[in-house]
Amino acid sequence: MSWIKEFFDDVYLDFVMHYKGEEISRDEALFIQQALQIEPGKRVLDVACGHGRHMQFLPKDTAVGVDINLKYLTLAKKYGDVVQADIRSLPFRKGAFHGAYIMHSTFGMFGDEADMEILTWLSGVIKNGGRLLIDVTNKDKVENIYAALGDVWNFWISAGPYRVLSTAYYNPLTSKIRETRLIYKSGKFVGERTLELRIYSLGELKIMLTSLGFAVEKVFGDFNGESYTKNSDRLIVVAVKSGGLPRGLKQAVEWLSNY
Repeated sequence: MSWIKEFFDDVYLDFVMHYKGEEISRDEALFIQQALQIEPGKRVLDVACGHGRHMQFLPKDTAVGVDINLKYLTLAKKYGDVVQADIRSLPFRKGAFHGAYIMHSTFGMFGDEADMEILTWLSGVIKNGGRLLIDVTNKDKVENIYAALGDVWNFWISAGPYRVLSTAYYNPLTSKIRETRLIYKSGKFVGERTLELRIYSLGELKIMLTSLGFAVEKVFGDFNGESYTKNSDRLIVVAVKSGGLPRGLKQAVEWLSNY
C-alpha cells in the first residue's frame, strides 16, 4: 500500500493530465456511458475517481466519485458529488447505485484479497440489474511480451513535456508487474516512482465476478468498442448484477445447513 500514496502525487497528477487529456477522457467517458447505460436519473459510482477526468464528461448529476486522495477530490468535486474513502470499504448503502466503473488498472493495485473485498463491496452497492465496468491491463498481451523479451523490458512513455523511462519486471508465478519509472519533465529529472500491479486474465475475472452474483455481459479490447483479443492493449469487462445470493455465500449456507 505504501507505494500507492507515493505514486499518486502532484507529479503524477500533472503527468496524467497530459497523458490522458481531454480528448481521451471524453472518449472513454462516452464508452462508459454507453456500456453502463447511464442516463439522467441514474447514479453510478466512479471508483478511485482521481481528479474526476471521466466524471466531467458524463451526464450531469449521474456520477459520484470516491477516492482516498483528498487533493484529487478537490478537483473532482467540480464535476459532481465526491466522497473521501478507502475503496476497499465503501461507505454506501445497499443498492445505492445503478452501476459502477473502475478504470486504468486500479483493480489490481491492492492484491488478490483486497481486490475481492472491492468486488464484494461493489456487489452490495450496485442494484440488481445494474452494471459494473472493469478496465485492466491485458494479461495475455503481457505474457506474450514476457515470452518474447524475458522477465524485464524497458520502454519510453511520452506525454506533453514528460518523458518517462519505464523498466517493467513481470513475475508469471504471481501474475504481478513491478514497474520503475524515471520521470523527466522538459528534460529535467523530477523523480523516480514505482508501481505494482496484479494482473488478471478474462477467465480469472469471470470466476471472481460470477462468485459475487455478476454475469459477464460484454468484453472489449479498447475504448473504441473493439472486441477483446489476446493482443488487445486493454481488457474491459462489463458485467450485470444478476441478483440473488452470491454463489460463494449460497455454498456456505448449504454447508452450514448440513451441520
